[in-house]
This record gives sequence, C-alpha cells and structure tokens, in this order.
Amino acid sequence: MYELLLRTETLFIALRPLLLLGIGGSALIVGLIFWLGGVRYSSAIIGLLGAVVGAVVGLMVSEWLRFEMWVGMVAGAAILATVSVLLRNVLILVLAVVVIAAAAGAGYLAVALDRAIPQEEAATRGDSGRSLLFQSLDGSAERVDYVDRLTRQEADFSEKVRAIGADTWETAQPHLWKLGLAVLAGAAVALFLVWFIKKALIALAYSVVGTAVLVVGAQTASLGLGFKVASALPVNPWLLPATFGGMTAFGWVVQLLTTRKPREKAAEKTRQASDEE
Repeated sequence: MYELLLRTETLFIALRPLLLLGIGGSALIVGLIFWLGGVRYSSAIIGLLGAVVGAVVGLMVSEWLRFEMWVGMVAGAAILATVSVLLRNVLILVLAVVVIAAAAGAGYLAVALDRAIPQEEAATRGDSGRSLLFQSLDGSAERVDYVDRLTRQEADFSEKVRAIGADTWETAQPHLWKLGLAVLAGAAVALFLVWFIKKALIALAYSVVGTAVLVVGAQTASLGLGFKVASALPVNPWLLPATFGGMTAFGWVVQLLTTRKPREKAAEKTRQASDEE
C-alpha cells in the first residue's frame, strides 16, 4: 500500500491546494458515511449510484443520437436511479461481491508492490528502461521528475493519470496471475458469505469502500495543507495493511451493531402486539 500511496501523492502533488482540500474533504465525508453507515443508508447510496451511472449513459446516448445533452443525462439518471432502488437487494449483493473480489486483488497487489524487489536492486534499474518502484526514488521531487520523464513536463493531469496507470500496470505484470487468483479467492469468499450471512457481507463491503475513500481523502486533504503523508511514513510493509484492516474491521462491527437495533425493535413490537391480542 505504501507504493500505491506514493504514486497517488506524486500524481496529486501538482494540483492546487484549494482543489486538494475540496476533493479530500468531500472524500472524507463520503468515506465516513460508507464506513460507519453504509447499510443504514444503502437505499440512498444505491439510488445515487444509479443516478450517476444513468447520467453518464444518458450523456453517451445523447451524443450518439444527437439530441440535447441535458435531456439524456436527466432521463438516464431518473431511469437508472428508479431501477436501482427497485432492484436494491440484488444490486447490493452483486456490488458487494465485486467490492470484496476487487479488495482482495488490490490488497494482494499493494503488498506485492511493497515487497517486490530489494531497495538496493531497485536503485540500479533507472537506466534499464523498466518501471521503477516509487519507494526506491529519493524524495517527492525525484518522483515528480520520474513522472515528467514518463510524459511531458507540461502534460496535463489526465495524461499523468494515464502514465502512472500504465507504469503501475507494467510494474505489476509479474504478479498478474497471483492477482487473478486473489480476485477469484475474494469472489469465492464473498459468494460464500452471500449464501450464509448476507447482512455481514454487505456491511463488510461498505466498510472496505469507506475505509479506502477515507484513506485517499485524508491523504488528499493533507496534501492540500502542505503535508506529504506518504513520504513521511516509515517504510514498513505491514503498517498500512494493518491500519486498513483495523479500520475495516471497526467499521464492519459498528455497522452490524447499529443496524441490528431497528430490526430488534420491530420484532419486539410485533411480539408485544401479538401478546396483547
């Protein structure tokens, strides 16, 4: 995870502080809702997600059929938001399986990149034309120079996103088959949980997404304040995974405990009504 955070930091470091604070603050709010209240607000979350996807689809359709862009976006958002709410239970389970599978793959990739090659070997790879690990570069200035060499120094943000994405893909290629196995294992575990404990799986998926958004939001907001969190962290392959896992477990437990109470109250009211009759 340390390597991925360094790449994110290097990508965001050129953005304006106010923009970073806005993105980071918004991500922290969204992440907090997902982390501790995803199950409670699942209907609203699924509806908003459907509206966003529908707006994007509507935009694409409006360009294809050549009619007013805003009409396509509004119509697409309304239709998919309605369908998402009506099929909420099915969509939540599908998304939960996808999230757990993706988290398993991303978790394996993050740890694999952190432990990919020894530090001294990484330092000798600069002239070989192969991708470098960002943790082998000396400071954020050298990492920014490396990204500039991948693109053009005057490249815009989208070009740098593509360049870092391609460089990360090249670095991860030796681990692709293991990454695939991790994704399949995560999907298998998620399907097992769907069969036996559906509620626990949904809460876990929301906690995973919330934790990831919180981490990125905290890093982005810190960059807006001029503090480079990733560069300041000690190089420890287990520090970030342990923190991420602990936060995910905490959010999971909180959601399970807080969403149990309304159902218990409803069951208690039903029992009381039957007793009175």
